[in-house]
Amino acid sequence: MTKRKTSGLKSAAVLGATLLASAFASPLASASATASAASSPPATSALPATSAAPSAVAFRACETGGPHTDFKGTNINMRSTPGGNYVGTANQGDCAYWYQTDSGPRVQCPNGTSTTAWHLVQNKRTGVVGHVSACYL
Repeated sequence: MTKRKTSGLKSAAVLGATLLASAFASPLASASATASAASSPPATSALPATSAAPSAVAFRACETGGPHTDFKGTNINMRSTPGGNYVGTANQGDCAYWYQTDSGPRVQCPNGTSTTAWHLVQNKRTGVVGHVSACYL
């Protein structure tokens, strides 16, 4: 097996990361970043150059406001009609899209209050549409 020198590849990776980072900067900053990357000695590893970049994957909470909301709790039963047959389960973090409010059977909420309001919503994670007591939205 032959080993190949990769120093040229590593410096190209560093240069590429620098150019990518400067692509969203002003033209003047982009030109100076390119010049400084070209004049710097080759890096021994591309890892430090890429680890300085912010993570592209970040946790995002449910959109709220208007018809968008989230469920409050876990293992919340979704029903075909207010108080009707089971059609699915929802959990906090699934996110919900609200369609309408209907009246239905009285439900005792976990916080001690009771309500007859039921919301027709879509679970954005599963796509299931069903009624959920207002206690859980």
